[in-house]
Amino acid sequence: ATVLESDDAANYERIFREAVPRDVEVLRSVVVTYGFRIGVVTTDDWAFEVVAPRSWVDRQSAKWRLGPAGAARGAVEARQADPVRPWYAPKPLSVYEAFVVQATSVPTVHLLVERSPLPDGRVRVFMSKH
Repeated sequence: ATVLESDDAANYERIFREAVPRDVEVLRSVVVTYGFRIGVVTTDDWAFEVVAPRSWVDRQSAKWRLGPAGAARGAVEARQADPVRPWYAPKPLSVYEAFVVQATSVPTVHLLVERSPLPDGRVRVFMSKH
């Protein structure tokens, strides 16, 4: 595996397939790349901490087919308890709105949005795939 941590903008472009928007700030990121794995469409695992407007959250939720964690909340709690990096979603889960990928029975993509917006109206977001 190769761990990519030194260039947040490049990590963002690799995963989201676009340059970092002007109104989005990538605070931290890690991308772990693996060699070819049979039956796996994407071989990258990743985690991001960003500050973004709610419209970015809505776009990512639609793009990744995310919905409320609901019954998958346990998977979100497990991810939070065993993060890729200690900076990932450090507050109690009750502080976040939790979303997971809905297109599969294995919720590999998580999105945690702090319920309280920042003074500029944007929100702190943690998003990961593992």
